[in-house]
Amino acid sequence: MNDQARYRRLYDRLAPVYGPALSLFPMWRRYTEAALPWLPPSGAILEIGPGPGALHRTLAARYAHTVALDLSPGMLAQAQKRLQAAGLSSGLVRGNAVRLPFAAECFDGIVLTFAFSAIPDGAAAVAEMARVLRPGGVIALVDACDPENGNRVAHWLARLWERFGDFMRDEAALMRAAGLAIDEKREFGAFHSIRLTVGRKPSVQVGDSRRFA
Repeated sequence: MNDQARYRRLYDRLAPVYGPALSLFPMWRRYTEAALPWLPPSGAILEIGPGPGALHRTLAARYAHTVALDLSPGMLAQAQKRLQAAGLSSGLVRGNAVRLPFAAECFDGIVLTFAFSAIPDGAAAVAEMARVLRPGGVIALVDACDPENGNRVAHWLARLWERFGDFMRDEAALMRAAGLAIDEKREFGAFHSIRLTVGRKPSVQVGDSRRFA
């Protein structure tokens, strides 16, 4: 069974209980909402890995054009129920973050909260996000981390995440490699074990003849 199949199987099973379980941890919502102030005030927004749709409901209420992409049909079904209960709609797409089924430069903002660390090929995923992001658009990413201050508790937590199959990365380095500028990199939360990273696609690409028009 490949990584995609394992992911779908695991999260399809977790989908009915995932949302109620997270509601027992109010700080989880605060962590995910740390991404919101960095998104543009309007435009098209993509959320990758929306899970049961708690944050996506907020996005759908705020923006006229939103899309949620997840490998798990079960999670998308839970997100759909949450949206319908709130009288909201959004584009829900089953797909892979390393092969986004979207045209180039079609989103103004992309948000991932506790989803990026579950993607095996982080570099390919960031490259794809940069491809579908419009010039001037942002990627706001919140995830668990092994913090730079080196505290032992957070380091132990990072190793625990890895035991569950997640990947601890330097998201800013991957964004820079994909041609993005870093607007923010901040570690916060319990033991500074959560990291917010915000990357912005330059408004004018190097070598783009339009800059001289």
